[in-house]
Amino acid sequence: MNGTATNPKLGLHIGGKEPKEGWLILDAIPGNHVDIVGDAANLSDFADGYFNSIYASHVLEHFDYVDKLLATLVEWKRVIRPGGLAMISVPDLKTLCSLMLDTESLQPQERFMVMRMMFGGHINKYDYHLAGLNDEFLASYLHRAGFVNIQRVNSFGLFRDTSEMVFKGRKISLNVLAQKPSTDEHQN
Repeated sequence: MNGTATNPKLGLHIGGKEPKEGWLILDAIPGNHVDIVGDAANLSDFADGYFNSIYASHVLEHFDYVDKLLATLVEWKRVIRPGGLAMISVPDLKTLCSLMLDTESLQPQERFMVMRMMFGGHINKYDYHLAGLNDEFLASYLHRAGFVNIQRVNSFGLFRDTSEMVFKGRKISLNVLAQKPSTDEHQN
């Protein structure tokens, strides 16, 4: 699918499980709900500025923090229209570390679940986390990729997914909005 024009009402939901009007779902694993099977780091089938926004919940931590994570964010920014949004949710390393250290309230099997949230569930070849992100680290990557107006939000209110996940009474996700600049002055 090679995009040649901007679709102002079309969003790209990377790793999505829940179809929703106005959103294409891209996932590495085929499924009835998946519109495009592909690599979230390579959106070369789409023209610059093709999507109004990108939504990704618990996807970005699957990319190596040394080079692939930043390159992926640059690619996501490329396919978002000027002024469009990236809505990104990742496991919040700060919250997960706090839960892991809570030996008084959490049983060993509960801390084991926290460990799986940190490093991935390892249920298939894609379910491995290669980066641990907190608000400081994620904001730095987004800024380096050229995004602006980076802000943490409690909820996106779009999909029922891991961005809303609560474990032992604590929200485990870091939800961040970031904007592609409207002008060329901030473009990479």
